[in-house]
Amino acid sequence: MNIAASLQQINLTDLETRTFTALLAEPKGSSVLNLSKKLNLPRTTIYGHLDSLIQKGLVKKTLGEQGTLFFTENLETISSLYDKKIKQLKKAKNNLAEVIKKQEFPASYQPKFIYYDKPGAGQAILRDILHSGVKKSQWFWPIKEMIKVLTPEIMEWFNKERLIRGIWLDHLWPPKRRVQIKEHPFMLPADPKKSLRKVKILPDNIDQTLGYCIYGTKVGFISSERENYGFIVDSQELSQTLKSQFDYFWKISKEYKE
Repeated sequence: MNIAASLQQINLTDLETRTFTALLAEPKGSSVLNLSKKLNLPRTTIYGHLDSLIQKGLVKKTLGEQGTLFFTENLETISSLYDKKIKQLKKAKNNLAEVIKKQEFPASYQPKFIYYDKPGAGQAILRDILHSGVKKSQWFWPIKEMIKVLTPEIMEWFNKERLIRGIWLDHLWPPKRRVQIKEHPFMLPADPKKSLRKVKILPDNIDQTLGYCIYGTKVGFISSERENYGFIVDSQELSQTLKSQFDYFWKISKEYKE
């Protein structure tokens, strides 16, 4: 995350961010005239930005022999603004939870079937898996096809996030769709204990290009790049049925070896 994105988290506008960043590069302080020339903006505009930054606790000013100079606040002061924002968000989150517990609003409907027919379908399903709260999942996973449709960048993001959440993956790879883990950095490490992932290779006569993941009562399906769709089914019966099939194939499959 760059400095502009970080400052947006405490409600700075793009122009306020530009002014703050320019001032940050002036450790001895800066006049409005200097900032105006540096940013190619009218002095009245700069004054407005500086007043707003002062009110937000990010900038201070002083009077000296050279007139009024403006400085950015020290790191500790700026950090305290983020701490305050975090406290406010936690309080808002707790208040929302209390409202839901008291049932002041009707419970939100949870659809049993969600269909995605856009390029971001796979990522949406991976996000649902991350937010599901499950700690173990089973994947019938034609990995070569999934890398194409999801992209290495999205799969790297998913792997990092699931490791933080401690989600274990059992992978079944069709032999015609397998890859070498060492050739794909986003899949490393190969060690199951470190990657929270165990891979087995299905028998030679089993092949498919549609991937799916069983997590809790849900099953998320992701098609190959050719059809590019995905859907989630929330069904105890379906998840149990596919889990039984998965367990059978898991028993007859061979462990992955480089």
